[in-house]
Amino acid sequence: MIPTGLVSGALLGLLAVVLTLGLLIAGNRFVREHRQHRRERIAAPVRGPLLELLCAEEDEQTELLHRLAEIDRRTWAALEPTVTGLLSKVAGGARTALVRLYELRGAAVDAVADLSSRSAARRGRAAHVLGQLRHRPAAPSLCRLLADHDPEVRLAAARALGRCGGPEAVPYLLESLHGPRAVPPGAVTRALVSLGPEAQRSVASGLEHREPLARAVTIEVLGVNGVVSRTSEIIRALREDPQIEVRIKAARALGRLGMPDGLQPLLAAVRPGRSVALRMVGAGALGSLGAVAATGPLAELLGDPDPHVAATAARALLQLGPEGRAALRTAADGRSGQPAAAQARAVLAESAVGAARHDVRAEVVL
Repeated sequence: MIPTGLVSGALLGLLAVVLTLGLLIAGNRFVREHRQHRRERIAAPVRGPLLELLCAEEDEQTELLHRLAEIDRRTWAALEPTVTGLLSKVAGGARTALVRLYELRGAAVDAVADLSSRSAARRGRAAHVLGQLRHRPAAPSLCRLLADHDPEVRLAAARALGRCGGPEAVPYLLESLHGPRAVPPGAVTRALVSLGPEAQRSVASGLEHREPLARAVTIEVLGVNGVVSRTSEIIRALREDPQIEVRIKAARALGRLGMPDGLQPLLAAVRPGRSVALRMVGAGALGSLGAVAATGPLAELLGDPDPHVAATAARALLQLGPEGRAALRTAADGRSGQPAAAQARAVLAESAVGAARHDVRAEVVL
């Protein structure tokens, strides 16, 4: 038997811990709200001129810019989060005015200096600001931050490079995909996609990278950006790369690129004996490719032993237009117990329901 006093003491201790945690949470919330209200109160007098700046014509902006550039550091510190948030929401003359405001304040220079701060929060904040400003001179420093010990800083640096980086950032982004301080592949992919046409030659060099993940990301970026000049290299990756993830990315990219050269490699990728994941992606890519010649092979996949492959093939046939629908109707007319007939009927019914909903929405709009 456990002594009653010991049990009571343990319960009281647990209650004390719960109460302490509750007070800490409430205290943190109070401090955050107090700081937010304080910032809003300090920034309130200059929010009006800021909104006027966004709406002003170019020849009317000079005076407003100088008024905002001359506010004291305390007021600017309270206003800056609003200005940074607006950078991603406005375009044209309004965005140019905000960037000019940062330049007049010397805030871009301060942000570059903060990239070397001991505070991870300041480094991350600086990376975010420089990305929003598309401050190209900061790119080398941001590349170094891809190896920062703080994962949030690494993520902020990758996002910023997508906005202000150039071809020189590509090797750093690809290298950041592996190692103990890796950046998430999704963030690297989005950054590389955002770098634009000038960086595509550098991106394509990743096709020969020693790391499979770097090759896979490279292929995905080339597919998303529609770099058809690299079709032959992506076909080679689909046929020869030793890593299944790379071959899957290559199959998807060939569907996106839409080049006729991709048809035969994709047909080979969906043959029995290949991995289920590759066959699924390959079937979907054949639909995206839009080649009528894929109708027969996709129709054969309707009866595939793997239901996921069969379902993907059925949806791909819908993408092939009249020929694909005709193949689905032919399969649907088969014996009801056959898997191919069931898949065809299911996707045709799904398509009919989608079309009916679209018609209803169109009638409502009219």
